[in-house]
Amino acid sequence: MLTTGLFAGGLAPARADRQASTPWPGGRWEPGSARYGTTIVSNVPVRMDDGVTLTATVAYPADPATGRRAAGRFPVILQQTPYTDDVNSFFVPYGYIFATVRSRGAGTSGGEFGYVSARDHRDGVRTVDWAAHELDGSNGIIGGYGCSYAGETQLYTAANVGRGSPLKAIIPTCTAQDYLRETFLVNGILTGDFPFLRRAAASVGDTPSAKALFADLVANIESGGDAAYSRDFWRARQPITFAQSIVDNDIPALLWSGWDDVVIRGATEFYTALQNAYHDRPVQAPMDPRQPTTGRYQIIVGPWGHGQGLDNTIMLEWYDTWLKRKNTGIERTDTPMHLYELRTDRWINAARYPIVPDYTTYYLHANGALKPSRSSRGSDSITWAQPSEAGSTLTYSTPPLADGATLAGPVSAAVYASSSNTNLQLIATLADVAPDGTAAPITFGAVLGSQRALDPAKNWRDRNGTIIRPFARLTGDDYLTPGVVTRFDIALHPRLWAVLPGHSLRLTLTTQTPASACTGFNILPCALTAPAQASVAGGAYRIQRGPAWPSSVSLPLLRAGCFRTAAGAVTPTSGGLSQPMDWSAKGPGNPCQR
Repeated sequence: MLTTGLFAGGLAPARADRQASTPWPGGRWEPGSARYGTTIVSNVPVRMDDGVTLTATVAYPADPATGRRAAGRFPVILQQTPYTDDVNSFFVPYGYIFATVRSRGAGTSGGEFGYVSARDHRDGVRTVDWAAHELDGSNGIIGGYGCSYAGETQLYTAANVGRGSPLKAIIPTCTAQDYLRETFLVNGILTGDFPFLRRAAASVGDTPSAKALFADLVANIESGGDAAYSRDFWRARQPITFAQSIVDNDIPALLWSGWDDVVIRGATEFYTALQNAYHDRPVQAPMDPRQPTTGRYQIIVGPWGHGQGLDNTIMLEWYDTWLKRKNTGIERTDTPMHLYELRTDRWINAARYPIVPDYTTYYLHANGALKPSRSSRGSDSITWAQPSEAGSTLTYSTPPLADGATLAGPVSAAVYASSSNTNLQLIATLADVAPDGTAAPITFGAVLGSQRALDPAKNWRDRNGTIIRPFARLTGDDYLTPGVVTRFDIALHPRLWAVLPGHSLRLTLTTQTPASACTGFNILPCALTAPAQASVAGGAYRIQRGPAWPSSVSLPLLRAGCFRTAAGAVTPTSGGLSQPMDWSAKGPGNPCQR
């Protein structure tokens, strides 16, 4: 999948650092010279335990003078994907075998396509066994590789291989998505990424079983069937529920995402889940502000979208650490989050997520004001229509922040409203407004009124009890009573954003995404299922303010510039994008997290 930027605008690419080349993460490793050439073998059969045969393509180290396979045995980097037979030959000259196995029912692989089904999970375990014990030239040590679907297969495989498996480390990039809260649906509303499902069969080889699965899935979701909710189909495909098993199986993971990725919420929360699992805490809880961290589970988040910003050389260091047991130092850090701060164009390191333990709440006031004090009673009206139409948009702005601020993490809005019909659709957008009035969108979230119910056990709260990341159940519809004021919690996607001195923050409430923004892949709320459309269309809403109905937005604000800048550099394999080079401890001068 590809994605466009927030409101189809995109985020700026990572700025090339002007500094000299810096040491690789950990400071004790260099990629060294490539010793081997590459030779590729296609159409290698991989037999599953039920007799179905998958197809693999294998790249072997070769003698650079003769082109023949090099003598010896090598660790294997394994990609399991429905999309391609291609291999990433970058790793091979450094002494790795790279094997791509096409998923069941995709390409020339046999069997029925299952979309990371339980059967695919078993295939993952069997494929690791094949790569370790049956693949010619393997030394029995395996690493996982791949982005998006191929990242997700790593998670399920790592969760199911058992402790002591040949699988020793994984790099699940652009993955760990929550399909119902950020990828194909956002809290009951179809996203701009949803049309991908209509064309997905072609991307996996147009096999009959893939065509049937995706056609049925699209029809089921659009009609408001079980797949439009958090029921059996998606519950079996919720990566975060497998985090504890990955930790129990002792498999390190390097996650990789971008602030403009379609999986940014899932990736950052999966980091939290792995850290929690390692320290015997509930995997779907927020990390404790005093919780220690482990370098076995790390994440990179840059200023890019889905499938972008991946660096082969940093991945090589991760594989060298865990597959070849080299003393790289990459794992010895107490700040395993490597994050790009938007607007200042710099890398910082953090430890715990959520990053901010005490949120700052701003309340909706009359005349479009957003203030830290509660307002007097009042209301504003908004109608269900395109934002270009009159009466379809409400805005609330803070005073200028004289010293600026750092906004770090997920954002939450609590809106008290009534509807003229039995449902409601609200979209909340947070923007950075410069003194000249220029506005830059930071993040957004949405709620469908009939799926407003939250799971109290999975909500995240700060130390004051404020909900900072609401978790919607999404198991069914509970329709509204017209005219009755109800609370709606909106989860806005996480960001690390520098608010410059003198800038203000603006919360905008709308009821539809501009049609022009829904023409490309993104996770904006763009369309409704049939039952939602029937119950939402034509609605008029009253947004309430005051002591009884304190509509507000809760922000993860820290003082401006409190994170120490970490070194970044453009590497030979970064595609011209800056990558985080200093993964060291937070150290003095970095008071955002102690």
